[in-house]
Amino acid sequence: MLISPQAICTRPCCHPMKLGAHVSVAGGLHNGVAEALAIGADTFQMFSKNQRQWIAKPLTDEQRDQFRTALAESGLGPVMIHDSYLINMGSPDPAKGNRAQHAFLEEYRRCEALGVPYLNFHPGSHTHPQKAMRDDHATREAALERIAGHINTTLAKTEGFESLLVLENAAGQGTNVGITFGELAHILERVDDPSRMGVCIDTQHAWAAGYDWAGDYDGVWTEFDSLIDRERLVGMHLNDSLSDRGSRVDRHANHGEGKLGESVFASIMQDSRLEDVAGYLETPGGPDRWRPEIARLRELAEK
Repeated sequence: MLISPQAICTRPCCHPMKLGAHVSVAGGLHNGVAEALAIGADTFQMFSKNQRQWIAKPLTDEQRDQFRTALAESGLGPVMIHDSYLINMGSPDPAKGNRAQHAFLEEYRRCEALGVPYLNFHPGSHTHPQKAMRDDHATREAALERIAGHINTTLAKTEGFESLLVLENAAGQGTNVGITFGELAHILERVDDPSRMGVCIDTQHAWAAGYDWAGDYDGVWTEFDSLIDRERLVGMHLNDSLSDRGSRVDRHANHGEGKLGESVFASIMQDSRLEDVAGYLETPGGPDRWRPEIARLRELAEK
Protein backbone atom coordinates (compact mmCIF):
# COMPACT_ATOMS: atom_id res chain seq x y z
CA MET A 1 0.00 0.00 0.00
CA LEU A 2 1.24 3.47 -0.84
CA ILE A 3 1.55 6.02 1.94
CA SER A 4 0.31 9.49 1.12
CA PRO A 5 3.01 12.19 1.11
CA GLN A 6 0.98 14.14 3.65
CA ALA A 7 1.40 11.30 6.15
CA ILE A 8 5.19 11.47 6.14
CA CYS A 9 6.01 14.94 4.80
CA THR A 10 7.21 17.62 7.22
CA ARG A 11 7.20 20.41 4.64
CA PRO A 12 5.76 23.59 6.14
CA CYS A 13 2.51 24.31 4.34
CA CYS A 14 3.51 27.94 3.87
CA HIS A 15 6.40 27.03 1.55
CA PRO A 16 5.11 26.10 -1.91
CA MET A 17 8.29 24.86 -3.66
CA LYS A 18 7.88 21.14 -4.26
CA LEU A 19 11.03 19.11 -3.65
CA GLY A 20 12.24 15.70 -4.74
CA ALA A 21 15.18 13.79 -6.17
CA HIS A 22 16.15 11.66 -9.15
CA VAL A 23 14.95 8.29 -7.87
CA SER A 24 15.66 4.73 -8.95
CA VAL A 25 13.09 2.76 -10.95
CA ALA A 26 14.87 -0.58 -10.53
CA GLY A 27 12.31 -3.36 -10.60
CA GLY A 28 9.63 -1.24 -12.24
CA LEU A 29 8.72 2.36 -12.95
CA HIS A 30 6.20 2.35 -10.11
CA ASN A 31 9.06 1.79 -7.67
CA GLY A 32 10.15 5.36 -8.34
CA VAL A 33 6.94 6.53 -6.69
CA ALA A 34 7.63 4.39 -3.62
CA GLU A 35 11.20 5.70 -3.30
CA ALA A 36 10.05 9.30 -3.58
CA LEU A 37 7.52 8.75 -0.80
CA ALA A 38 10.17 7.06 1.35
CA ILE A 39 12.42 10.15 1.26
CA GLY A 40 9.59 12.52 2.13
CA ALA A 41 9.50 14.10 -1.31
CA ASP A 42 6.72 16.10 -2.94
CA THR A 43 7.80 15.11 -6.44
CA PHE A 44 10.58 13.24 -8.25
CA GLN A 45 12.62 12.83 -11.41
CA MET A 46 13.38 9.47 -13.07
CA PHE A 47 14.48 7.71 -16.23
CA SER A 48 11.77 5.86 -18.14
CA LYS A 49 14.34 3.44 -19.63
CA ASN A 50 18.02 2.56 -19.40
CA GLN A 51 19.67 5.94 -19.93
CA ARG A 52 22.80 4.42 -21.49
CA GLN A 53 21.11 2.33 -24.16
CA TRP A 54 19.55 3.44 -27.43
CA ILE A 55 16.88 0.78 -27.62
CA ALA A 56 14.25 -0.02 -25.02
CA LYS A 57 11.37 -2.46 -25.03
CA PRO A 58 8.06 -0.68 -25.61
CA LEU A 59 6.05 0.10 -22.52
CA THR A 60 3.43 -2.53 -21.85
CA ASP A 61 -0.10 -1.55 -20.89
CA GLU A 62 0.55 -3.14 -17.49
CA GLN A 63 3.69 -1.06 -16.89
CA ARG A 64 1.95 2.12 -17.96
CA ASP A 65 -1.16 1.51 -15.87
CA GLN A 66 0.79 0.37 -12.81
CA PHE A 67 2.86 3.55 -12.84
CA ARG A 68 -0.06 5.88 -13.51
CA THR A 69 -2.10 4.31 -10.72
CA ALA A 70 0.76 4.51 -8.23
CA LEU A 71 1.42 8.12 -9.14
CA ALA A 72 -2.23 9.13 -8.89
CA GLU A 73 -2.56 7.49 -5.46
CA SER A 74 0.63 9.15 -4.18
CA GLY A 75 -0.31 12.76 -4.79
CA LEU A 76 3.26 13.46 -5.94
CA GLY A 77 4.14 15.83 -8.73
CA PRO A 78 5.00 17.46 -11.01
CA VAL A 79 7.12 14.49 -12.09
CA MET A 80 9.99 14.91 -14.53
CA ILE A 81 11.52 12.28 -16.81
CA HIS A 82 15.17 12.79 -17.78
CA ASP A 83 16.00 11.57 -21.27
CA SER A 84 18.93 9.37 -22.29
CA TYR A 85 22.50 10.62 -21.92
CA LEU A 86 23.24 9.26 -25.41
CA ILE A 87 21.03 11.73 -27.24
CA ASN A 88 22.92 14.55 -28.97
CA MET A 89 20.72 16.62 -31.23
CA GLY A 90 23.58 19.07 -31.79
CA SER A 91 25.67 16.62 -33.81
CA PRO A 92 26.75 17.85 -37.27
CA ASP A 93 26.65 14.26 -38.57
CA PRO A 94 23.23 13.82 -40.25
CA ALA A 95 22.99 10.13 -39.40
CA LYS A 96 23.84 10.72 -35.75
CA GLY A 97 21.51 13.68 -35.56
CA ASN A 98 18.62 11.70 -37.02
CA ARG A 99 19.29 8.83 -34.62
CA ALA A 100 19.25 11.28 -31.73
CA GLN A 101 16.00 12.85 -32.90
CA HIS A 102 14.34 9.44 -33.25
CA ALA A 103 15.45 8.45 -29.74
CA PHE A 104 14.21 11.78 -28.39
CA LEU A 105 10.84 11.22 -30.05
CA GLU A 106 10.56 7.80 -28.41
CA GLU A 107 11.43 9.31 -25.02
CA TYR A 108 8.68 11.87 -25.55
CA ARG A 109 6.14 9.20 -26.44
CA ARG A 110 6.98 7.28 -23.28
CA CYS A 111 6.65 10.43 -21.20
CA GLU A 112 3.24 11.20 -22.65
CA ALA A 113 2.05 7.61 -22.24
CA LEU A 114 3.02 7.65 -18.57
CA GLY A 115 1.18 10.91 -17.96
CA VAL A 116 4.36 12.70 -16.84
CA PRO A 117 4.21 16.46 -17.48
CA TYR A 118 7.93 17.15 -18.08
CA LEU A 119 10.59 15.58 -20.32
CA ASN A 120 13.95 17.08 -19.35
CA PHE A 121 16.81 17.04 -21.85
CA HIS A 122 20.33 18.38 -22.34
CA PRO A 123 20.79 20.52 -25.46
CA GLY A 124 23.73 18.59 -26.93
CA SER A 125 27.26 19.15 -28.27
CA HIS A 126 28.74 20.41 -31.51
CA THR A 127 31.47 17.67 -31.37
CA HIS A 128 34.08 19.64 -33.33
CA PRO A 129 37.34 17.68 -32.88
CA GLN A 130 39.62 20.72 -32.59
CA LYS A 131 39.84 22.08 -29.05
CA ALA A 132 40.41 25.56 -30.42
CA MET A 133 36.91 25.43 -31.96
CA ARG A 134 35.15 24.71 -28.67
CA ASP A 135 33.96 28.30 -28.31
CA ASP A 136 33.85 29.28 -31.97
CA HIS A 137 30.65 31.32 -32.32
CA ALA A 138 29.62 30.00 -35.73
CA THR A 139 30.25 26.39 -34.71
CA ARG A 140 28.19 26.75 -31.56
CA GLU A 141 25.38 28.62 -33.31
CA ALA A 142 25.11 25.94 -35.98
CA ALA A 143 24.66 23.31 -33.27
CA LEU A 144 21.94 25.39 -31.60
CA GLU A 145 20.14 25.63 -34.94
CA ARG A 146 20.31 21.85 -35.39
CA ILE A 147 18.90 21.29 -31.91
CA ALA A 148 15.98 23.63 -32.57
CA GLY A 149 15.34 21.86 -35.86
CA HIS A 150 15.16 18.44 -34.21
CA ILE A 151 12.86 19.82 -31.53
CA ASN A 152 10.55 21.17 -34.23
CA THR A 153 10.54 17.81 -36.01
CA THR A 154 9.58 16.14 -32.74
CA LEU A 155 6.81 18.63 -32.03
CA ALA A 156 5.39 18.25 -35.54
CA LYS A 157 5.09 14.49 -35.03
CA THR A 158 3.39 14.78 -31.65
CA GLU A 159 0.50 17.18 -32.06
CA GLY A 160 -1.86 16.97 -29.12
CA PHE A 161 0.78 15.85 -26.61
CA GLU A 162 0.40 17.54 -23.23
CA SER A 163 3.86 16.84 -21.77
CA LEU A 164 6.32 19.74 -21.99
CA LEU A 165 9.81 19.42 -23.46
CA VAL A 166 12.06 20.91 -20.77
CA LEU A 167 15.41 22.32 -21.89
CA GLU A 168 18.23 22.14 -19.32
CA ASN A 169 21.37 24.26 -19.20
CA ALA A 170 24.67 22.39 -19.64
CA ALA A 171 27.85 22.74 -17.59
CA GLY A 172 30.05 23.31 -20.64
CA GLN A 173 32.20 20.19 -20.64
CA GLY A 174 33.81 19.33 -23.95
CA THR A 175 31.81 20.79 -26.79
CA ASN A 176 28.54 21.23 -24.86
CA VAL A 177 26.24 23.97 -26.08
CA GLY A 178 23.33 25.49 -24.19
CA ILE A 179 25.60 26.53 -21.34
CA THR A 180 24.48 30.17 -21.14
CA PHE A 181 21.00 31.60 -20.82
CA GLY A 182 21.62 33.28 -24.16
CA GLU A 183 22.23 29.94 -25.86
CA LEU A 184 19.10 28.48 -24.30
CA ALA A 185 17.17 31.51 -25.54
CA HIS A 186 18.63 31.01 -29.03
CA ILE A 187 17.08 27.54 -29.14
CA LEU A 188 13.75 28.59 -27.65
CA GLU A 189 13.36 31.50 -30.07
CA ARG A 190 13.55 29.06 -32.99
CA VAL A 191 10.98 26.58 -31.69
CA ASP A 192 7.79 26.69 -33.73
CA ASP A 193 5.48 26.18 -30.75
CA PRO A 194 7.13 27.66 -27.62
CA SER A 195 4.02 26.88 -25.56
CA ARG A 196 5.20 23.26 -25.51
CA MET A 197 8.61 24.14 -24.06
CA GLY A 198 9.86 24.61 -20.52
CA VAL A 199 13.26 25.30 -18.95
CA CYS A 200 15.10 23.63 -16.08
CA ILE A 201 18.11 25.37 -14.51
CA ASP A 202 20.76 23.17 -12.91
CA THR A 203 22.52 25.18 -10.21
CA GLN A 204 25.77 23.23 -10.56
CA HIS A 205 25.82 23.49 -14.34
CA ALA A 206 25.21 27.23 -14.19
CA TRP A 207 28.00 27.63 -11.62
CA ALA A 208 30.42 25.59 -13.74
CA ALA A 209 29.48 27.75 -16.73
CA GLY A 210 30.43 30.88 -14.79
CA TYR A 211 27.22 32.12 -13.15
CA ASP A 212 27.96 33.44 -9.67
CA TRP A 213 25.15 32.19 -7.46
CA ALA A 214 27.21 32.86 -4.33
CA GLY A 215 28.39 36.38 -5.13
CA ASP A 216 25.60 37.78 -7.30
CA TYR A 217 22.44 35.70 -6.84
CA ASP A 218 20.08 38.43 -8.02
CA GLY A 219 22.33 39.18 -10.97
CA VAL A 220 22.00 35.60 -12.22
CA TRP A 221 18.23 35.91 -12.30
CA THR A 222 18.39 39.38 -13.84
CA GLU A 223 20.28 37.94 -16.79
CA PHE A 224 17.88 35.01 -17.03
CA ASP A 225 14.84 37.28 -17.05
CA SER A 226 16.36 39.51 -19.72
CA LEU A 227 16.60 36.56 -22.10
CA ILE A 228 13.95 33.98 -21.17
CA ASP A 229 10.33 34.33 -20.12
CA ARG A 230 10.22 33.41 -16.41
CA GLU A 231 7.02 31.46 -17.06
CA ARG A 232 9.14 28.96 -19.01
CA LEU A 233 11.02 28.01 -15.82
CA VAL A 234 9.30 24.88 -14.50
CA GLY A 235 12.11 23.13 -12.63
CA MET A 236 15.52 23.43 -11.02
CA HIS A 237 18.15 20.78 -10.39
CA LEU A 238 19.32 21.74 -6.91
CA ASN A 239 22.94 20.58 -6.85
CA ASP A 240 26.02 21.89 -5.09
CA SER A 241 29.31 21.76 -7.00
CA LEU A 242 32.63 19.99 -6.49
CA SER A 243 34.10 22.07 -9.32
CA ASP A 244 35.06 25.74 -9.32
CA ARG A 245 32.93 28.47 -10.84
CA GLY A 246 33.67 28.78 -14.55
CA SER A 247 35.50 25.43 -14.66
CA ARG A 248 32.98 23.92 -17.10
CA VAL A 249 33.27 20.65 -15.18
CA ASP A 250 30.06 18.78 -14.34
CA ARG A 251 30.58 17.44 -10.80
CA HIS A 252 27.71 17.48 -8.33
CA ALA A 253 28.08 17.69 -4.55
CA ASN A 254 25.72 17.41 -1.61
CA HIS A 255 24.31 20.66 -0.28
CA GLY A 256 26.74 22.61 1.84
CA GLU A 257 29.63 20.33 0.87
CA GLY A 258 30.55 22.08 -2.36
CA LYS A 259 31.59 25.42 -3.78
CA LEU A 260 28.12 27.00 -3.81
CA GLY A 261 27.49 26.63 -0.09
CA GLU A 262 24.28 26.42 1.88
CA SER A 263 23.55 30.14 1.59
CA VAL A 264 22.81 29.78 -2.13
CA PHE A 265 20.17 27.15 -1.43
CA ALA A 266 18.73 29.30 1.34
CA SER A 267 18.35 32.12 -1.21
CA ILE A 268 16.58 29.77 -3.61
CA MET A 269 14.24 28.38 -0.98
CA GLN A 270 13.33 31.88 0.24
CA ASP A 271 12.84 33.31 -3.25
CA SER A 272 9.12 33.95 -3.78
CA ARG A 273 9.72 34.17 -7.53
CA LEU A 274 10.38 30.42 -7.51
CA GLU A 275 7.28 29.35 -5.62
CA ASP A 276 5.80 27.54 -8.64
CA VAL A 277 9.09 25.91 -9.65
CA ALA A 278 9.82 22.30 -8.62
CA GLY A 279 13.25 21.40 -7.22
CA TYR A 280 14.91 18.06 -7.98
CA LEU A 281 18.07 16.81 -6.26
CA GLU A 282 20.73 15.07 -8.33
CA THR A 283 23.22 14.91 -5.47
CA PRO A 284 25.36 11.90 -4.45
CA GLY A 285 24.48 9.36 -1.78
CA GLY A 286 21.02 8.19 -2.75
CA PRO A 287 17.96 8.04 -0.49
CA ASP A 288 19.95 8.09 2.76
CA ARG A 289 21.28 11.54 1.84
CA TRP A 290 18.23 12.89 0.01
CA ARG A 291 15.77 12.65 2.87
CA PRO A 292 17.83 14.88 5.22
CA GLU A 293 18.74 17.20 2.33
CA ILE A 294 15.07 17.73 1.50
CA ALA A 295 14.29 18.30 5.17
CA ARG A 296 17.13 20.83 5.42
CA LEU A 297 15.93 22.72 2.35
CA ARG A 298 12.54 23.08 4.00
CA GLU A 299 14.21 24.40 7.14
CA LEU A 300 16.12 26.95 5.07
CA ALA A 301 12.85 28.17 3.60
CA GLU A 302 11.71 29.21 7.06
CA LYS A 303 14.83 31.11 8.15
